[in-house]
Amino acid sequence: MYPAVPPPKGLVGRSVDFKLKPGWRYDEVKGVFVSAKGAEFTAPRLPKNGRLVYKVPKLARLAPKGLSKAEQDLQRYMQVILPSSRSTKELLKIVQSLPCVEEAHLTPEISLPMEKSAPQE
Repeated sequence: MYPAVPPPKGLVGRSVDFKLKPGWRYDEVKGVFVSAKGAEFTAPRLPKNGRLVYKVPKLARLAPKGLSKAEQDLQRYMQVILPSSRSTKELLKIVQSLPCVEEAHLTPEISLPMEKSAPQE
């Protein structure tokens, strides 16, 4: 097994993955979280070029009534994509404190495989 090599610092930012509580959804047009009862909660302000996205956008736009339990569960998964890894830990705390969020965590650290050099003779 080859040891992992971290990617260059400027290559990619880390994101925050989270799962909405049952009955909540994100209205992408309005930029608000909406409960099953119609209560709205404004999404937190994100850094420049940051965005909130569904992990499975096609499922998120479908009515839950015609979906299986597993598909309904997948509708609740979202991600905050950031342009850099700066301030991700602070944003994680904010996302975790939202009343519509069941759980949130930083995405795993990525790494690149290290190329094994040919044996020297």
